[in-house]
Amino acid sequence: MGAVTTSSTFFRDIAWRIVNIVVAALWIVAAGFMFSDKHFQSVMPGLFLLVVGVASIVFEFWRPVDIVDNCRFLWNFLGRGVLFLLMGCAVVSFRVVTYVAAGFSWFFGIVYIVLWFTSFTTLFPVGSPAAPYPEQYV
Repeated sequence: MGAVTTSSTFFRDIAWRIVNIVVAALWIVAAGFMFSDKHFQSVMPGLFLLVVGVASIVFEFWRPVDIVDNCRFLWNFLGRGVLFLLMGCAVVSFRVVTYVAAGFSWFFGIVYIVLWFTSFTTLFPVGSPAAPYPEQYV
């Protein structure tokens, strides 16, 4: 059975997708700056950020069944928040752009985790534990 989607739920889903896309785009920009250092210690984290950033943007528009089944943490607030916190740690380097990308990652990671552990998940059903996964995203 599919979930009943109201217009307010649709707009909240769009808002969270925009946040995810903006943060992932900042990861990609930070990866580009890491590539400009041309050192192995900078290129490898840059490559990691590039792959995860592109995958995050792609998964906002296209959600394969295997990814939804095996990576359910990406579609709830707690999992996305922990991912953002860890990616914020991976982004930090010696450039201002990487500090901005890390700050956005940490901020929205903490917001997602707080939303998971508070009663606000009833206001934001997209990331709540009761949100249907396969029917909604396949």
